[in-house]
Formats: sequence, C-alpha cells, structure tokens
Amino acid sequence: MLLDEIRPWSTGGTNLNFLGVEDTDPAIVRTAYRPDGFARLTTLKAIYDPGNMFRVNFNIPPRTG
Repeated sequence: MLLDEIRPWSTGGTNLNFLGVEDTDPAIVRTAYRPDGFARLTTLKAIYDPGNMFRVNFNIPPRTG
C-alpha cells in the first residue's frame, strides 16, 4: 500500500483536510495540531462547550481539571 511505502518519511502529523469520518478520535485529531495549539483549543472548548456537545466531527474534548 502506498501509505506503508512512504511511512519512513512521515512527520507523525496529519492535516485536517485529509482526515475522514473514521478519524474522529481525539488522539488522531491531536496530530493535526501543534501541542500548544491543541491545548489552547481544549481550553476554549472547556469554556464554550464544556459538555462536549459538538463532538461528532473532529472531536476536540474540553480540558478537564
């Protein structure tokens, strides 16, 4: 498979444009952001969507604690 062949050159990250419906897990979504950017988004999510109502697409869970 092509992805297996080019894996040695992977950065480990991804782009949101290339994620599909099977890639909604927060661990996968996290790879599309720098660590500080993802942390900022989880903080904003805790403020504006603490119940994680908007989680169906690319889920970024609210920061806890």
